Amino acid sequence: MKSINQTFVEKLKQQIPDNISTTDEIASVLGINYDAAYRRVNEKVPFTLDEVITLSKKFDISLNALYEINEPNSYLIRESKPIVNIEDIITYFEKLYKELSPLIGRDDASILFATREFPMFYFFHNPLLIRFKIFIWSTVLGILPMKKYIQFKDFEISDRLIKVAQKAGKAYNAVNVTEIWSFGSINNVLQQLLYLYNMRQIAQDDALLITDALRKELKKIEINTSFSKASTKRKFELYANELIMMNNSLIFKLKGKLHFGYPYALLRFFIIDNQKAAKSQEKYIYEQMRHATCITNTSIKEHSNFFNHKYDKIDQVLKVINNEENKPLFL
Repeated sequence: MKSINQTFVEKLKQQIPDNISTTDEIASVLGINYDAAYRRVNEKVPFTLDEVITLSKKFDISLNALYEINEPNSYLIRESKPIVNIEDIITYFEKLYKELSPLIGRDDASILFATREFPMFYFFHNPLLIRFKIFIWSTVLGILPMKKYIQFKDFEISDRLIKVAQKAGKAYNAVNVTEIWSFGSINNVLQQLLYLYNMRQIAQDDALLITDALRKELKKIEINTSFSKASTKRKFELYANELIMMNNSLIFKLKGKLHFGYPYALLRFFIIDNQKAAKSQEKYIYEQMRHATCITNTSIKEHSNFFNHKYDKIDQVLKVINNEENKPLFL
């Protein structure tokens, strides 16, 4: 059975071009002499943990692959940082942009996004929706003290936070994306809006502005999925799944390699680089797409029905906000 050191050397050789000496390259990266590097390549001396990490970063080698040598059904995961204050939300957006930036404008890069709610990226174009989304997150995560019932009109966020959110949103819009929405994808945010409105944390005028902003974002998506946008450089496809609730997973693909994020709490993700696990998740999502309707460039009737259904939900909420009804039909 191969040792971890032997497997690591094999992976290094795969990553280093054939016209470059593996020993010379390792010596250069680690800052050691040729003889010391030679002894490591030939397993006379094992690599230290620090050396393994340095070389793995340099040559894009997953440490999961080393851990999994004798555990084919086990793999390592990365966990996103807990969110305990507004500064953590800024860090969250910065890391999100870091994940997205290598995929921007590349034909060999894409995102597969299965979601049970209105995708968060569409909140990041409008400062009002950014503030609304962060107000919800801050309330749910306990960043805002529950007993004080802070009013949305008094909730302020920094220009820095708005800019970093917009940066992440623009990056997402520059990547090839396939989204699969659950049937009630818009319901979640509308229910949150009504909850905060009924709690008197969001005033009527702000609630109306938020619903109007949501409608405009939907309209942009409607236009971007119509036949008139078929020739745009960025590939975007939207599917609607009426059979099951999707599970909010994001799969990133670059040069054939996959990794995916799987949520287990609000703004908390397990990030998995293991190719076996990522391909299994990708296969599952594609299987659900067999039961979904492609909204992008479909017939005018199918296309209009999909978006009109979402606009109807917004209209139901507007009637409640305007005191014309007690509650929307979907609650």
